[in-house]
Amino acid sequence: MTKKLVVLSLSVSVLSACAQEEQVNSPNNSDKIQTYEKKEVKKHESEKLPVTIFSDTDYKIEGQQVGFKRTITKVEMKDFNESSEVEFYDRYDKTVRNQGLDLQNDYKLLEVDIKHETDGKARSRPFEAYMLNDGSGLVVGDNELASQNDFLMYQQDFLARDFKVGKTFEGTGDIMMAIPKKYAEDPNLQFRIKQQIVDEKKYIYIDLN
Repeated sequence: MTKKLVVLSLSVSVLSACAQEEQVNSPNNSDKIQTYEKKEVKKHESEKLPVTIFSDTDYKIEGQQVGFKRTITKVEMKDFNESSEVEFYDRYDKTVRNQGLDLQNDYKLLEVDIKHETDGKARSRPFEAYMLNDGSGLVVGDNELASQNDFLMYQQDFLARDFKVGKTFEGTGDIMMAIPKKYAEDPNLQFRIKQQIVDEKKYIYIDLN
């Protein structure tokens, strides 16, 4: 009788150990599931405003070599209204107006204030456009949003071409972008700017939320 009890006890112990091993190796184990969780987005270090995005000590304006600097002084994300919607369409190609966009309900407006300065030697205000260097755009972590959205790609390309944006004699101005709300409301949204200081180029980042 004692031998039977010993054998029965050993059998229970073996079954219990097997059950524990099966639980550890089970694909339903929480430890296993954690390996498939989405990784947290890593934001880039953000610059404090104002920040210079373009500077050239030997820049040509109206045939005259001067020092020229373009600085972002402020960024603001806000809702579209009737007035800003009209202004947005006026700035971009007429084809945008025919796309049937619902700017007030589906998009947020990003305004970027920019200042132009010369070193004082120029005969007149800088004849330049408020624009971005090619390669600038919206990102979440290392994810470039324009690669997922043709309208963002169009805007970023537009704002990097002075012949599209249009030149001005004013010392201050702004650029406007329409950002789909699914991106605009992301807490990790940043504006990546390709900064050029004389011959040195690098990416800098500005928080938008």
